[in-house]
Amino acid sequence: MALEALGLDTAQTIVYRTVAQRRSMSTSEAMTAVSLPEPAFADAVTGLMTMGLLHTDPARPGLLVASPPDLTGITMLLQRYRELHDARVTLNELAASYRDAPNYVDPLVEVLPGLEVSRRLSEIQSQATEEILIIDAPPYLTVDDSNPVQITQMQAGVTYRTIYDQLALAAPGGLERITKFMDAGERAKVMDHTPAKMMIVDRRWAMLPQQRHIVLSECGSLLVHRSPLLDSLLALFEVLWMSALPMPESGTPHPTLSPEDNQLLVLLLTGFTDDSICRQLGIAKRTVARRVKLLMTRAGAETRMQLGFHAARLGWITTL
Repeated sequence: MALEALGLDTAQTIVYRTVAQRRSMSTSEAMTAVSLPEPAFADAVTGLMTMGLLHTDPARPGLLVASPPDLTGITMLLQRYRELHDARVTLNELAASYRDAPNYVDPLVEVLPGLEVSRRLSEIQSQATEEILIIDAPPYLTVDDSNPVQITQMQAGVTYRTIYDQLALAAPGGLERITKFMDAGERAKVMDHTPAKMMIVDRRWAMLPQQRHIVLSECGSLLVHRSPLLDSLLALFEVLWMSALPMPESGTPHPTLSPEDNQLLVLLLTGFTDDSICRQLGIAKRTVARRVKLLMTRAGAETRMQLGFHAARLGWITTL
């Protein structure tokens, strides 16, 4: 329950909610309403009185009166903020002492066992304040790889730039997953056969699998700290970003292309076969061939290979 964040236990939360909804109740009424054993009820009332959330009326013995939630509760919340701030300061001081210990060696690379990967991945993402860079390719930690931390962080203002491997789009539900992230604010590009799979957080950490084509929870991962190795991974990402194709944003197609043609062009130039495009877009193979032929005619291209050059010349695609 939410009130437990203020230091209330479950029984105290139940009692306070019950009394506050009626402003005041007799002790017997409240105990009946909450259905708690008498000792647990008594302990909860005592604790709430100590916190100032409940008090009695001297003129009416046995009456429990709830303090206004928007006054007493806010005061408790501010106190909790101060306690959390003090705890954060203490943790920072302990971390500094830890690093200053005579036998401390700052690791450039941590080897994470498979069972630790998911927790640490969420942990470093949650600490981001600026930008997260991702090279995304299957296999994934979970079936849908929903990554709820990413949505939360983008809502908080953290920038995400992701390069998707062609296999990420080809995976079941891949296009829908990517579209969901883009609709939330992700900047996305795609390329055929990315040379690595990794996440770089605020240019402070990079996480990448020990083995590219095995699920992280099975093969483990490497967590790279600030170092020349991290600088090299950053440089690799930026080079790949410049050469990758931009994913078409939903609702904002190129002014001379329809949303469908924009999507088709990206899949085609990324190396998808006609059969793969059919599966992704849910259209017939004959329709794919016809639409590609129309694009070639509009671009003045005689072959599909020429279509990429002419599409860039006409501004249909960009690497920005």
